[in-house]
Amino acid sequence: MQKERYAVVVLFDIDGTLVDCGGAGRRAMQGAFAERHGRADACDRIAFSGMTDRAIVRAGLEAIGVGTDEAEIDEVIVVYLQVLGRELPHAASFRVLDGARELSEHSRTLGLEVGLGTGNVRAGARAKLERARLWELFDFGGFGCDAEARDVVLGVGRERGARRSGRDPSRCPTLIVGDTPRDVVAAHAIGARCLAVATGRFDRGALEAAGADIVVDSLAGAHAKRAVEAFSEGA
Repeated sequence: MQKERYAVVVLFDIDGTLVDCGGAGRRAMQGAFAERHGRADACDRIAFSGMTDRAIVRAGLEAIGVGTDEAEIDEVIVVYLQVLGRELPHAASFRVLDGARELSEHSRTLGLEVGLGTGNVRAGARAKLERARLWELFDFGGFGCDAEARDVVLGVGRERGARRSGRDPSRCPTLIVGDTPRDVVAAHAIGARCLAVATGRFDRGALEAAGADIVVDSLAGAHAKRAVEAFSEGA
């Protein structure tokens, strides 16, 4: 009996996984709060890693005692995107992380549906990846404008990937590639596996402790490629 084939989706995180923006995202968020509320310090005690943009803005508003209704979050994000557009061209330490392009392209050659699973709102994701010349590699994704909870964002990304090939999202093997414990937790929450890479703020030990299915030091080289190949073959 022939094995039924499902869409196999790989979703890549952006910050700390594909690119290092050299602090441009945090500076843009500081600038947005400064312009909107006169409080550049709103997010000083917030660890952004693995958070969605909407969650960051909500936490910043709570920190300065401002109401967190959805309309106000939307307004802060509008300003954030404007400031981000000014920050990115001047981010001297912006860099594409090793293996980011190669693994994304390799995943496509395997016939996988390759997209994004990121806390960035779509416009912010595009701005960062266009600076990195990687945007064209990803035809779909789940973004921070789709939901505030990261697991919901990943679920949206999986659904979009599955529908590209007309498959049932609920039976769609999915691999999340990310660099934070929040990526791991969110991946497992939707029944996906997680390839964690220690190129962000978390080392191998922290990612292993979070329960990552596979941990690599970099997306470059054979180890990461073999991990994606093994996932594809076993799906």
